[in-house]
Amino acid sequence: MFVEWITYSLRPGASEAALAGLEAAAGETLLGCWLSVLGSEPRIHALHRAGPSSDHEAARRAAMDNAGPLAIGHLCAGISRDIFATLPCLPEIVPGAFGSIYEIRSYDLQAAEALALAHEGWANVIDVRLAIAPITTVMHSVGGLVPRLVHIYPYRDLAHRAELRDLAIATGKWPPRGGADRNRVMATEIAVPARFSPLH
Repeated sequence: MFVEWITYSLRPGASEAALAGLEAAAGETLLGCWLSVLGSEPRIHALHRAGPSSDHEAARRAAMDNAGPLAIGHLCAGISRDIFATLPCLPEIVPGAFGSIYEIRSYDLQAAEALALAHEGWANVIDVRLAIAPITTVMHSVGGLVPRLVHIYPYRDLAHRAELRDLAIATGKWPPRGGADRNRVMATEIAVPARFSPLH
């Protein structure tokens, strides 16, 4: 499954206006939208369904018209957008109510073979983790900075996050093996779903 991952780095105090702008522009491709509440800076992440190939001409026209992601550009310090592919061992992303907070973990991987090894590591343990709780997605970049992995996990609250992590580690099979060797940089954020987010 191909998805577009857009990150809006917000100007101070711009969260509500930015969310209102994104809500007004939300279309059928939107899968989820989250506002970070614990992280390095105020950010909004939007996840959209994408086709197997991008319509570059439409993207060019939107950029020229200050539409699409750039419609709230005046509220942002920066915007990034990339195409990702979900790992084939996971179910497709399905909108619904899964948690009041979401953890977004991002990994920059070593360039040599790390992505293939990450695929293999996840495939070996995904059934164990899904038996404990759902995962929104694990996806890897196919554009921009590569290779990267982004994991998104839903939780009721931070206590629920700690509980599920302890249960997963207690299986002796989690987390996927080899991460320390293949990861260059790791970052994590706690985010809350926007009021209009299909994933909430």
